Order: sequence, then C-alpha cells, then structure tokens
Amino acid sequence: MELTELTGNPRHDHLITLIAEHGYMNIEDLAQILDVSTQTVRRDIRKLSELGLISRHHGGAGRPSSVTNTAFEQREISYTNEKIAIARSIAEYIPDGCTLFMTIGTTVEHVARALEVRKNLRVITNSLRAAHILYKHTSFEVMVPGGTIRPHNGGIIGPSAVSFVEGFRADYLITSMGAIENDGSILEFDVNEAAIVKAMIAHSRHMLLAADHTKYHASAAVEIGNVNQATALFTDEMPPVQLASYLKQQQVEIHISTPEK
Repeated sequence: MELTELTGNPRHDHLITLIAEHGYMNIEDLAQILDVSTQTVRRDIRKLSELGLISRHHGGAGRPSSVTNTAFEQREISYTNEKIAIARSIAEYIPDGCTLFMTIGTTVEHVARALEVRKNLRVITNSLRAAHILYKHTSFEVMVPGGTIRPHNGGIIGPSAVSFVEGFRADYLITSMGAIENDGSILEFDVNEAAIVKAMIAHSRHMLLAADHTKYHASAAVEIGNVNQATALFTDEMPPVQLASYLKQQQVEIHISTPEK
C-alpha cells in the first residue's frame, strides 16, 4: 500500500511514504534511497514538516504526529518478516497451559498465528483480529471483553473492557507498542487503547514486549508503562545503546530474532 499523489512532487511523495513505513529515517539513508544530496533532503524535510506531512528530528525525520498512528493496513505489510521472527521467538518462550493477555497490533497478530505450536492456552484479548486467529485451535480457550469495536483495527475498548480484564490474573502479557523511549518509557497512540494495556500490565505476572526496530525511533503521546516492568523484550535489532544499557540494568531479557531471508 503506497501513499501516492500527496504533494504532486514524486520525490516528496516517496519521502513521505518512506517515513510512514519506517517511522523514522536519517538524512543519509533518505539521500541514498532518493538519489539526491543530503542538502536536498534537508530542504525537503523542512518544507514537508512546515506542511505538517512529516516531523523534523535531529539528523532525520519521522511521522507527522505523536498522537496518530500509521494506517493499520499499511503497518500490516511493513516489516512482516521481522514481525514473524519476533512472533516465533515469543511463541517458543511461552509454556503450554498458561493464561495470556494479548493486546491490539499487527505484531501481536503474528504472535497469535505462531502460538499454534502451543497447547492448552487461555487467552484474553481485546483484539478481534487476534481472537479470530486463535479461536480455531481446539485446545485454546479464547475470551474477549465487551465494549466498543474500533473500525480501523478491530480493537475493543471502553470501561467494560477494562473491567473485564481486571477480573483476571494472567501469567503473561504479550504486547506491542507505539514507541519505546531511551529512558524506557513505553508509549501508545490512543488513550482508550492504552487504558486496556495498563489494566493488563497491572494484572499480569510477566510482560513480554514485541517491538521491531522502528519502535526505537517512533513517537507516541500516551505513556502506558516502563520497560522495567517487563520480563523480556523481543526484537529484531539490538536497541540503541542508552536503552540497551537501561534494559540490562533493570535485568530485562533481550531476545534478538533474525528474520529469514
């Protein structure tokens, strides 16, 4: 799914598409892909940020806003191999016969598919898309809360959904996120979706974070917790030095999953 004809300038449209797909890109990589000078890229970034189409960062550019997420359908096809590798690692980590919370997100949906190797799971999820994948397994008990369904991602939100989650104590929470800051802050885009995740964090024994490398450079507005609450981070690339050091200090496991070529 490409974003086309946004500005009428093919190079600008290409740049916007790259930022939308990656979350963040530095100036040197953009210059190489677009086959122009770094000075040209800087001018393009300045102009497009003034139009509100992207946001300027030191040494690069990111998505236009910290309060809106990239289209769900577009994220669904971004970094698929990386997400599948992460999902398989999480599925191998999870033991049979446990209770899971699972949140909304494209990476979490890949985890739902990868869990076919497990047996006798009880899964509580506010993702209709994940539930649709999981319910077919005869040894799984799949439970979804009542609430309001989000049309763009099949997520269930609302006070009744939060109350439902609070009635359980899960062995593991499997969650992705909008962004991870270098200080360990875990961020999401939507305050309503964040309320469910916070309830799941509070009512789970172990939190497993699923994050491809773009989450280290993305931006989101709603804080849902900190990586120091997590048992493990599953990712496709080592986090930036500051974050990696913090994870080690907090004794959070880091599992690097290399995608198949």
